[in-house]
Amino acid sequence: MADAAHNAVDCAAIGLGIFAHFLSLKPPDLKRTFGYRRAEVLAALANGLGLLAVAGVVLRASYFGFKAPHPRPILPMPMLAFACVGLFANGASGLYVFWSGRANINTRAIFLHLFADALSSLAAIAAALIIWRTGWQKADAAASAVICAVIAASALSIIADTVHILMEGAPAHLDLDEIRRELSSLSGVSEVHDLHLWSLTEGSEALSGHLVVAPGRDAEAVLDAGEALLAERFGISHITLQIEKEKAP
Repeated sequence: MADAAHNAVDCAAIGLGIFAHFLSLKPPDLKRTFGYRRAEVLAALANGLGLLAVAGVVLRASYFGFKAPHPRPILPMPMLAFACVGLFANGASGLYVFWSGRANINTRAIFLHLFADALSSLAAIAAALIIWRTGWQKADAAASAVICAVIAASALSIIADTVHILMEGAPAHLDLDEIRRELSSLSGVSEVHDLHLWSLTEGSEALSGHLVVAPGRDAEAVLDAGEALLAERFGISHITLQIEKEKAP
């Protein structure tokens, strides 16, 4: 039942992720000048919170399963059959999302839902086999506890990443100090300051900063070199650089 409830909630979560994906494709307008890319981050956050809620329900079921005997004997064969169907469906769907999905947090949230579902199905299969071979009915509650741990770990990972993006945190795969050093090493640049790096969503990074240009240097050439460096070496898609002239001594 815990595995089934998890799958049911995940159907809604995946639907939300798909809706957010299509919403993110809308172009920018006068009210949302960055577009709707953050819709995918909000959907991932909602999915992470939903996973935590499911983990709470599963943990409660596991607790009462250990505390008191099941009111009716669990039939291992039907449990095994449904768990095998769930494992195949979740495994196939997860592989499809993994190989064809875009590299952003919304896709990753959907994949983690499916991956957790596949592991949950494996736990249910193990519990069914234990009940069938040994008759130990509490294997069902033990499997629920394993499912709960998997769900909670997935949820906390997604929630931490989405909150980091919403707080305008620097992307984990980019080193701001390295970017500063590379910009400072450009010919004609004497100083780099007010450098800010954030993500609209995973895979869509933005940067703004000020470049101080030495006297007598071509400001436009420095700007072109800075934008090319950021785009080609660091893969930053939204770049805003402001040029300042260095004051003569």
